Amino acid sequence: MKLFSLIRQLISNLFRWGIISRWLIALCVWVSSIQLTYPVLSPWSLAGTITTMVVALCLFVLLVRIAERVSPNRQIWMIVRPFLHVGDFIALVYIAFGVALYLNGILTTAPPQKHFAEVLTASEEPVQLGPWGPAGHFQIAMEDADASPQFLFVDAKVFQRVLAGQGISLVIYEGGLGVRWVDGIAPDYKKTLTTLVANGVSDPILKKQSMMLDLAEHKFPKVSRDAQQYFKEEPGDISFAINLAGATGQLGQRALAVQILEPIANKYTNYKLYCSFGALIRDTGDILKGIDYFRAATRIDPQASEAYYLLGHTYKRIGQEDESRMAFAKLVELEPRYSYLLQQ
Repeated sequence: MKLFSLIRQLISNLFRWGIISRWLIALCVWVSSIQLTYPVLSPWSLAGTITTMVVALCLFVLLVRIAERVSPNRQIWMIVRPFLHVGDFIALVYIAFGVALYLNGILTTAPPQKHFAEVLTASEEPVQLGPWGPAGHFQIAMEDADASPQFLFVDAKVFQRVLAGQGISLVIYEGGLGVRWVDGIAPDYKKTLTTLVANGVSDPILKKQSMMLDLAEHKFPKVSRDAQQYFKEEPGDISFAINLAGATGQLGQRALAVQILEPIANKYTNYKLYCSFGALIRDTGDILKGIDYFRAATRIDPQASEAYYLLGHTYKRIGQEDESRMAFAKLVELEPRYSYLLQQ
């Protein structure tokens, strides 16, 4: 009987202890982090706001309880106390939701499915709780035709790299309690490009990313067509032309790399471009033409060392030792750390 009396007394005094409010704050922060660990596809856009309000309410209740302890006028707190109980109850409901969400995530048994979606809107939360709460939410439309728009709450890291109008890929799990949650949220540049083109928007950055993705998948004819079209629209993007041709050459498609870079090398006078194109055509077998481009690069910038390095090794490859030594001597004059080349 004494035990039951103790439990009854404990329950009746539970919400009167200031330390309980402190634990409620800690647990509310934990629940907020669970929302980011197991982000749920939701038809409502208020989860982030609710998180902020509940944590703020817990903090307010804690401050009032502290004031109650130090205040000499105890009568007023008898009136306020029922409202504090309401705040504690709201916090407990929120915490119960977080526990259920956690169990939903760890009890999943169905295999995950990868999906693609379009980001319709991206909204930043007006008040953020740092890494423990959502930084913002997206309204997304799944690729399935019959799927209605849903909201997805994410942390700052994800929110900063996803934009409205962009395509994203995400892995969807069927939670153990029937609530779907997601993982692996990442921008999908191909989906984004397709969406933007369908909407009449043309973005060169996305086109470049799409070409590099196609290149990684060895879709060489498509890369060739897209590159020709891209450099008609952006003829002065020399840096990307060099990177694209270099990556293409490394994949063994040197003829395609030359096809990409040659029109630009014929049109623009650029030191880095001449060095890259010279090395490319040298490696395809036209060594003398490569030397011409290296020498042209030295005339553009006599103080830059890369062209002399390429010249020295290319002359050495075809047995022209004197020319090779002269190129290396100029290189060492500019970059003494290459002095070992003259000792070989």
